[in-house]
Amino acid sequence: MDDASDLDRDELTAVVEELRAENRRLREEYARARRSEYRRSAVALAVLGIVGVAGGVLFPVAREVLLVLGAVGLFGGVLTWYLTPERFVTATVGQSVYEAVAETGAALRDELGLADPSVYVPVDRDGESGVPVRLFVPQSPGYDLPDDEALSSLFVLPDSADRRGIAVRPTAARLVREFEQATTEPVADDPGTLVTQVGDAVVEQFELVDAADPEVHADDRRATVAIRGGVYDDATGFDQPVASFFGTAFALGLDRPVSVEVADADDRTLVTCEW
Repeated sequence: MDDASDLDRDELTAVVEELRAENRRLREEYARARRSEYRRSAVALAVLGIVGVAGGVLFPVAREVLLVLGAVGLFGGVLTWYLTPERFVTATVGQSVYEAVAETGAALRDELGLADPSVYVPVDRDGESGVPVRLFVPQSPGYDLPDDEALSSLFVLPDSADRRGIAVRPTAARLVREFEQATTEPVADDPGTLVTQVGDAVVEQFELVDAADPEVHADDRRATVAIRGGVYDDATGFDQPVASFFGTAFALGLDRPVSVEVADADDRTLVTCEW
């Protein structure tokens, strides 16, 4: 009987090891495929650049335009080749990491009896990474914003009860920093332009969602973005990364506090920012 049990354990161990090896192989193949895709793009840009330069030599009439296109193609090809990521993080990893944040935030909200609003507040100081924005979750629905010094602490406990709550670093603070550094233009301070910049970033740059359709009501100081698809299943979780990205980017661009509400609507999620 013991021999049979030992045999079953050995077989199970062998199966587990085989599955682990297969999992590693699939991850490596996926990474190689993505790297090959980047490399093919780099080669295509380089070929375009060479054709442009050759065309500039052969056709003097359009030499200036062709040489510029050739230079752009060559530069883009070199840049794409050497900036090809060596490691790709799957969506499930991001979901797993965020789950811990969501559970901790939800527990804090329940234990302390905090209100629903999530308010992203620009502050004067800057941390080691990310942008100078703090997420303030008030204790009272009719809250007043505390000062920057109070927001530097996790537990915000000023004398006024209306200013109490918690303040944390937004989950999207580092992403917004990368967005700020990667954008070819400064982060806009106009709501209409800003919501377009941020929507393009979550779709194209970070691939957090499949589509983001904005609607701005400047007179009401409000913008609503309809989100379709996405990496994170829990759209209404505590400081959900997509909502956090919009709130943090709006607070940074408009330089004013921004409250964010998230609601599910049929096959999409509505992220509403008010300032």
